[in-house]
Amino acid sequence: MIYFDNASTTMPRKEVLEEFLKSSKENFANPSSIHKLAMENSANIERIKLNILRNLKLDSKLYEVIFTSGATESNNLAILGFLLRNNKRFNHVLTSVYEHASVLNVFKKLEILDFKVDYIKVKSDGTIDLDDLKNHLDGKPVFVSFMGVNNEIGTINDLKKLREMIGESSVFHSDLVQAIGKVQLNLNLLDEFSFTGHKIYGLKGCGVLIKKKKLLLDPILFGGGQQNNLRSGTLDYPSISAFNVALNLLIKNSETEYKKVKEIHEYLVSELSKIDGVKVHDFKTSSPYIVSLSLLNKKASVVVEALSNKNIFVNSESACYSKRSDKSYVLEAIGCDEIEASNPIRISLGIYNTLDEAKTFIEEFKNILEQIRS
Repeated sequence: MIYFDNASTTMPRKEVLEEFLKSSKENFANPSSIHKLAMENSANIERIKLNILRNLKLDSKLYEVIFTSGATESNNLAILGFLLRNNKRFNHVLTSVYEHASVLNVFKKLEILDFKVDYIKVKSDGTIDLDDLKNHLDGKPVFVSFMGVNNEIGTINDLKKLREMIGESSVFHSDLVQAIGKVQLNLNLLDEFSFTGHKIYGLKGCGVLIKKKKLLLDPILFGGGQQNNLRSGTLDYPSISAFNVALNLLIKNSETEYKKVKEIHEYLVSELSKIDGVKVHDFKTSSPYIVSLSLLNKKASVVVEALSNKNIFVNSESACYSKRSDKSYVLEAIGCDEIEASNPIRISLGIYNTLDEAKTFIEEFKNILEQIRS
């Protein structure tokens, strides 16, 4: 099996699975209960939160960690939770046209709630159009949500420049699902950010929203008032402990793993660029973990299926949209024509991939294209 769909989800590390199994047997108590076993879990969760902030080089006096079910919930809480609480001051909100669906669809909801919503264009190089952003800033505080790394084409946005442009009086949220542990980031530039365990070789069902303590949010889930009434629901200690292990290992090994992935990325871009009928969307600033391409005279869905039949797994655009959309709105946003936007393939790399796998993929990919032609 060759698994090149790591931007959709990653295979958990064995250490993560071992921790989850151990904790599920030994630390299964509800952290909100008042007996000894529960209170030990509660205390461990607080230590884990501090460790996460240390790993991300954030001051625990300024930032706090909220555990959620994943990045979709984290994004919803970050955006809706803040704006429902602070709508009188932050009625003007900005995002980009190529955000993940869990951000874009929240902003569509904000339109219904009578917020002033602007969608900032992106340039052909896959980054946010700073001139368009400038035209939508009026000197008043705004709430913005711009992703760190695009989940479909891998382009990296300059968070420092964006922070400078929107100003310190504005609130800056970022979806960092494809960025944490993969690109260099100064997280202190952000007021809020989101990511999830299953994209960092952890488990599905556990994500985080990290925010500045001074930001006040309204909850979007209502229940027992856990996590300072910001996110009700029983805290899942085994999942949280496994998430912590995944992040620890990601940070510890990030430099070595980055070099390995970059070598595979460079090989794939070089070889794919030589194939007739294939357009590689290669950008100056992009994450090596994602290779984006379009087929110019073949249906991407047919090729993806043919690869799958050979146990080679890639995806067509984002997993959140690939079953429902005829075209990639991300590729349309950067100026690709209808053929390119209608036939995207996303190869997303991870720590378990090898250069030999990439060579096998290129060989099989060429064979499939040839067979479809004939």
